[in-house]
Amino acid sequence: MSSKLFQELKIGSMTMKNAAFMAPMSLGYESQDGTVNEVLQEYWEARAKGGVGCIITDALSVDPNVPYLGNTLCFRSEESIESYRTFTDRIHKYGTKIIPQITHPGPESISAFMGIPPKASSTYINSMGQKTRELKKEELPAIIEQYAKTSYDAKRAGFDGIELHCAHAYMLLGSFLSPMRNKRTDEYGGSLDNRARLLFQVLDAIKEKCGRDFPVILRMSGSERNSQGNTLQDMLYLVPMLEKHGVDAFEISGGTQYEQCNKIIPCHGEVRGVNVPEAEAIKNVAKVPVIVVGKINEPSYAEYLVDSGKVDGVVIGRALLADPEFVGKAERGETDAIAPCTACVIGCVGEQSNRRHASCVINPALGREKEFCFTKSDTPKKTAVVGGGIGGMAAARAFAMCGHDVTLFEKEEQLGGQMRLACIPPHKQEISRWIIYLEKELEKLPVDIRLGAKADAEMLKVAGYEVIVAATGAEPSLPPVKGIDKEKAVNAWQVLTEEVPVLGGNVLVVGGGIVGCETCEFLVHQARGPLHVTMIEMADAIGAGMVVNNQVPMMKRLAQMGIEMKTGCRLLEVKENAAIVECRGQVTELNSLTHIIYACGSRPVNKLYEEIKDKFSKVYCIGDAATPRQALEAVREAYEAAMDCR
Repeated sequence: MSSKLFQELKIGSMTMKNAAFMAPMSLGYESQDGTVNEVLQEYWEARAKGGVGCIITDALSVDPNVPYLGNTLCFRSEESIESYRTFTDRIHKYGTKIIPQITHPGPESISAFMGIPPKASSTYINSMGQKTRELKKEELPAIIEQYAKTSYDAKRAGFDGIELHCAHAYMLLGSFLSPMRNKRTDEYGGSLDNRARLLFQVLDAIKEKCGRDFPVILRMSGSERNSQGNTLQDMLYLVPMLEKHGVDAFEISGGTQYEQCNKIIPCHGEVRGVNVPEAEAIKNVAKVPVIVVGKINEPSYAEYLVDSGKVDGVVIGRALLADPEFVGKAERGETDAIAPCTACVIGCVGEQSNRRHASCVINPALGREKEFCFTKSDTPKKTAVVGGGIGGMAAARAFAMCGHDVTLFEKEEQLGGQMRLACIPPHKQEISRWIIYLEKELEKLPVDIRLGAKADAEMLKVAGYEVIVAATGAEPSLPPVKGIDKEKAVNAWQVLTEEVPVLGGNVLVVGGGIVGCETCEFLVHQARGPLHVTMIEMADAIGAGMVVNNQVPMMKRLAQMGIEMKTGCRLLEVKENAAIVECRGQVTELNSLTHIIYACGSRPVNKLYEEIKDKFSKVYCIGDAATPRQALEAVREAYEAAMDCR
């Protein structure tokens, strides 16, 4: 019997073909004029074509002059409304519904960079470290009207309803609802009823303008998970009143944006379905559908949530970035073919933190749907991929899908490369899904996989390969420090693979980057006796390069474990059972060390590439073999090489 996930779901007057929603996610693709550009259209159309029941677009500001964190969707004119209608018609071709997430960015607006203090319920420091301005009571009617007008414009533009953002103590309505932000002393502050007053008035205005049958979904935090914030009991109290004011469905998120970003976008170490308990409790009192968001990245789990009656529908975010056909493949039972989201947030959140458009480790076609299309090459070429890490596996798959004759050489007896290392530390096991997926994909394709096979320049030439992809990876490096015995020095890779067991003692970890942090956590996890770990890092911060959603919980765990962390600290010399370090100008000697573990980065293994780069018609060097980086670059470069060779 088909799962209820794939059966129709009715929200107000909107009937969806299934109960799977696409979550609103800001990825940096937005146009400056607030319209939906071709990149956004291709991105959303791919998910509609992939089978999702309803797309919730990213934030659409009710005030074109109050942008969110960058370029922001909005309705600026009749012409823009007409352009949106063309877009919604394009999505509707696939039987998919589409609604915008309506919001007034309020305290989260970048207006401060324009010299205008961001508006909020009260005066406080926002997520960007800027001081907000408390809205005057007489300013609220105009804002309420903006919400109503924008919702009506959405209706005219062909949207099937709207989602109203009121979660995470974030943006305008969230800041009014949460006692963490709202410190007002008028009828919009103090009690929960007063804090919800603006929300009620906005709902009333929308329904009056758009009609009672125009669907409104409310996104709210089932709990703000903070002793100062709204609780589940607060939300249960509000649900009946919100329904009376016209809410047609509740989308349950959780946490707060400033304090718990890892709860809003749950990553490594966070349980799947993080908001399910609150959603289930709200469903027990609600008369309208309840849907839930938060690390729902496996189809079997999504089906379970709906079939068990815990919720009426699921909101899928990053899993639809990893594979736009997630829903369609799940409905057809093709679960092995779903490119898995492992909650790494390296591409979808990390790239935006670095002011680049969002991407995805396992799906570099995200935001490049038109560009990365696996069409068959008119001139198939005999291709060798040397190295079976994630970059090499992705390259072999991409070249084979483009019709090339591909052989994959891997010197070890198994594929995966450094990804197998990345799976070992605590909370990182999800990453193994990338390897499993790519192995299964390669099994379906005519790729000749040779394990335990080293490839050299002569062999490749004799065999007649036309295209070579060097994906030979990297190896650990040691710092140029007096006293280090290169033959005996222990690196983090050796510890993680337990080639060198470290089960206790007084341990110094040199390097406080991602690998150093994960090694410390691994040491504590594996300890069989007394253990003290000191980690030193030359930079001013531990975990540099980590996405904040993973860095925040990692730092909390390391502190709870008692890891002694020293920043601005440089290793000067290594002695037997001791190390001399300089920490912020002060030289000290760390004595009685039982182990020194080096997590000091890596260096490329590119000897083969240097030998062959001028000897074949096409030679590509990708991933760490070019320069040590993250898997994101390796897989993207694999795709780019395949596209270049079509």
